[in-house]
Amino acid sequence: MIEKLIHFINNDLLEGAADDLDQNTPLLELGILDSLSMVLLLAHIDQQYGVKIPEHEINPEHFENIATLAALINQLSKDETAEAMPQQENVSELARLVKLQETYNIESQMVEVGGGLTQHALRVKGNGPLWVMLPALGNPSTSWSPLLRSVQNRHNAVALDLAGFGLTQSNKDNPSFKDHVNNTLQYLETIEEQEWVLIANSAGSMVAAEVARRFPEKVKALVITGFGLVEDVEGWWQGLKAMSKKPEEFLEAAYYNPPKLTPDLNNLLNEVLSRPAYHNFLDTHAKERISHIFDGITVPTLFIAGNHDQIVPPEWSEKAAESMEDASVVRLSRCGHFSASERPEEFIWVVEDFLMKINQKQNMASQTNNQEASMA
Repeated sequence: MIEKLIHFINNDLLEGAADDLDQNTPLLELGILDSLSMVLLLAHIDQQYGVKIPEHEINPEHFENIATLAALINQLSKDETAEAMPQQENVSELARLVKLQETYNIESQMVEVGGGLTQHALRVKGNGPLWVMLPALGNPSTSWSPLLRSVQNRHNAVALDLAGFGLTQSNKDNPSFKDHVNNTLQYLETIEEQEWVLIANSAGSMVAAEVARRFPEKVKALVITGFGLVEDVEGWWQGLKAMSKKPEEFLEAAYYNPPKLTPDLNNLLNEVLSRPAYHNFLDTHAKERISHIFDGITVPTLFIAGNHDQIVPPEWSEKAAESMEDASVVRLSRCGHFSASERPEEFIWVVEDFLMKINQKQNMASQTNNQEASMA
């Protein structure tokens, strides 16, 4: 079993990039298992060994390395009298992945915000304004897990599930862009923190931009990744929808190092990209807004663009920044559309540097105002 697990992780998850992988290699500590690869690994274990790992067993102790994982699979396979196993059959792989985040002291919250919406969020505690993370369309809040683990105890941060994806519960099966904006604002009304750093990926950037425009007094900064100025909206959207029907082509366009298209990943992508919530996001209203989504935004804005992003090329981010009052662009090498997932530590450093410069600028302005006041 150990050799088969090594082969699967190295060849199917890492595309042969870890030939030195062995049973004692730290899987979580080295970042070998991320949000996507964990879902695929759990599905593989279920299909290959007939073992559906219960939520309470998904923790760093059992996923420390391949040896500990194999021991868990063997134990669950032998434990024919376990009464909890049948109760786990209806638990989604995403729910199991969320459970794993809790072992890192990342809190999972289900917040009743009214209007038929129960918002799921992942939270960590720290200092300063609240980092509000909005994912790309189709991505769950766990896509921000590497960032949440890195910033906890340093920054307050929360990652949201968009309705129609993840664990957020809504009475609308096919929410539109406008619905996502309203849902996000409803949730933000429930939180204690009233100073926000909005960090968003891809389509989530449209939601963040709308929030920043409406509430500039509460938004300290806006960080956009995987998005920019879309001029030919209809052509871009039709191309993206066509690409969503070809998972391998989508992965090639989205990642610098695209994951191998295994049957499990193919099924996952087909399921997510075929949801009504995916295709209804860019309705008529959203198409009218998208070319002007950054108009009128006055808060400091940073675009983080992947040099190899073929879904929203980095040049589009640069065009958007040029059209704004206070915006800049940082390109990240060796990453595509999901820069926060492909280069999490570099992504965090860029955001922290950006916020530090905002603080310095504000402090200098404050000192100048004090000096002018004292001279008056």
